[in-house]
Amino acid sequence: MIDLLELSIQFDSSLVETVDDRHAFVGVDLEEMDIPLGAKSVHFRDDGSAAADALYHPYESLPTSFTGLALKVNFDGYFFPHITIKGSPAKILQGHNVFGTDDLELCATEMLYWLRVAYPALYGMLAINTAEVRKMDVTYMSRVGSPKIVRLAIDYMSRISNGQTKPTKSKKFETTVYWGGATSRLIRQKCYSKLDEYMSQLEDYKKKSERGDSHALKIVNVMSDERLIDVARTSLRWECTFMKRWFERNDIPVNLWDLINYQKQNPDFLMSIWSKGFNKIFEAMKGLDMTVTDENKVFSRLKSEFGKPLSDGRMSYRKAINLYGFYNQLKVMGVSEMKAQQLYSTSQLNRLFSDLSTAGFSKAFLQNLHIDDGSKTTSFANLINIDFSKQTPDWYVKPVSTPQKMRLVA
Repeated sequence: MIDLLELSIQFDSSLVETVDDRHAFVGVDLEEMDIPLGAKSVHFRDDGSAAADALYHPYESLPTSFTGLALKVNFDGYFFPHITIKGSPAKILQGHNVFGTDDLELCATEMLYWLRVAYPALYGMLAINTAEVRKMDVTYMSRVGSPKIVRLAIDYMSRISNGQTKPTKSKKFETTVYWGGATSRLIRQKCYSKLDEYMSQLEDYKKKSERGDSHALKIVNVMSDERLIDVARTSLRWECTFMKRWFERNDIPVNLWDLINYQKQNPDFLMSIWSKGFNKIFEAMKGLDMTVTDENKVFSRLKSEFGKPLSDGRMSYRKAINLYGFYNQLKVMGVSEMKAQQLYSTSQLNRLFSDLSTAGFSKAFLQNLHIDDGSKTTSFANLINIDFSKQTPDWYVKPVSTPQKMRLVA
């Protein structure tokens, strides 16, 4: 999935004059662009009136079908005048980025459409053929059993490094680990749980919708889908950020239209560069084991062993529930502490141990439950097994761009 796309587009060369390596607009009235402007300094004329110097355009958010698209216009200077637009194509197209499309042409088409809608005069001044990819976030996910395993895995990975690839923990979300510097001009990697970020964003949109923001309500209606939340809850997300310089060093086109054609000729292009981006990190994980507990399997095993059919055809799981409670007490306190607290008589403890043994848990395993968190050992390869063919659920429908929707309606 293309999770973020940042594009740079130059103004038409007929509107720019270059003198001594500095570029300036020729015959362009900034007012025609109809964009909000700021000033880096202000001076006063002889008549006492104020005048602004060094005008600039601060980043602003353009409205789209769902979440905003960031825009900044860069005026004259040592860099050729250009604009920068960036956003999450998945969010713009479908209102969420739990999963999405790899189609670069679709993503770029949607972003350019909303730029044209917001500022048609500005759009007409641009040389669209000069559009370049400055930054791209490519994200794939691996599905795991539960949020607990997600957290355990991320905590474990926060201590894994390989050569110059060092990990750092997120200050905002404990369920995120980064590799590579935040200011790297080549490549950055991170692994995270989508759930914390997703629920935080959903809560923000809910608050906005409660204040009467109809656009926020539209996003809330999409993000409240329990199917999306379930995918976010049980997924490890692997995101690789590729900068323009990385593409250039790897002989990959940075011109947007050339890159779109490159992808058409190489359909697995994004999966290939993503694998290359995470190669050092995955190499460091080879042969590593991590202990995790699949609580769902523990409870399922107890239900299977001790479920009792009732006269009305339903199943009673009372004994399984009680044993699961005892199992969790063991995990927290350990046998010695439970005996010291006299929570159970000796005969009760023996019976409960016997029942858990019947379900397949060894005495040694239960006695050490509080030490290893009731865990079993699993290879990290199981957690980083990215199935590229199953990055979207069966019910997912690939979105179409807004211009395409308009053509279908017409």
